[in-house]
Amino acid sequence: MSGFAAPSLTVIRTLVIAALGGGALNAVGMPAGWLCGAMLAVALAALCRLPVRVPDTLRDGTFIVLGTSMGSAVTPSTLHDATLWPISLLILMVSIAATMAAGSFYLHRIHGWDPATARLASVPGALSAVLALATGTTANFPVVALAQTLRQLLLVGLLPVALAFGGHAALALATPPPATLADMAIMLVAGAAGSLVLARLGVPGGRLVGAMLGSGVLHLLGFVSGRLDPALMVAAFVMTGTVIGSRFAGTSPSLLLRTVRPACIGTAIAVMLSFGFALLCQSLLGFPFAEIWLAYAPGGVEAMTVMAFALDLDPSYVSAHHVVRLMALTLLSPLWMWSITARHAADPLKQGQPDA
Repeated sequence: MSGFAAPSLTVIRTLVIAALGGGALNAVGMPAGWLCGAMLAVALAALCRLPVRVPDTLRDGTFIVLGTSMGSAVTPSTLHDATLWPISLLILMVSIAATMAAGSFYLHRIHGWDPATARLASVPGALSAVLALATGTTANFPVVALAQTLRQLLLVGLLPVALAFGGHAALALATPPPATLADMAIMLVAGAAGSLVLARLGVPGGRLVGAMLGSGVLHLLGFVSGRLDPALMVAAFVMTGTVIGSRFAGTSPSLLLRTVRPACIGTAIAVMLSFGFALLCQSLLGFPFAEIWLAYAPGGVEAMTVMAFALDLDPSYVSAHHVVRLMALTLLSPLWMWSITARHAADPLKQGQPDA
């Protein structure tokens, strides 16, 4: 029995910490406060060596709920706007190349990180693919994992503040009214079905994006209307923050101190580049800047899509760009790493160690 009780108590404690952190930031008016507060509180608890844990089933269920509610923002105007997305996606591809080149140059030349570690730490937002790829290279795996996690923590924590400070969070969608219980049940079933299909197909962020598509199609065709209960959405935001913050579990203080400065500056470089390319896209297409910047931001598909939804921006535009980006990164990152892998294959002792 003790083997079962201990993990359960850990999960409960983790969720309580997350709820307290989210409630605190929401109470002071922080944009996306429930999400950011939960993330920061759980990350701090993990760094203080408190056990934190989120079961996979709870994480997947959260993404289904979030995706289902995001689908309620899909309207016929969404399809009209999508005709301009190819231009936006082309600019995004150029932005990705510039971000990876600048980030890897900075980490390698300025901080002395070995080429494989510098390149993988600079990949914008494809955490799962990057970690899988790192296991087959000479890269310093813990440093790559921590640098990518710090990137997501910084983006989720600071982008809402930056957008609100610049007045861009006011460019928001009209919030749909709450749905009936029957419509909510239908939406969740459709969301769960779409989530299962895309997850089985291996689509990046498939749990979230699949649920959004399943619910979005029903809204687009007029079979259902409205959004999920706001209290359910608060719980989902807290859970998403908990998932991000829990990634700091097991991080050693020494590794954090060595990695935090290079990773933060590398993230700042990526954010500034995404900011510039977002301005270019806005000047050409006229889309709201906040949506473009979130779509171009070097974060994960789930985190950035949830961020768009929490700020009442268009999650379909943001998620489409992040999914395309992750697919491109998943396909092209192995080619980008091939020369380094081949160069060091004959000498496995050349695995580099980043400087402090």
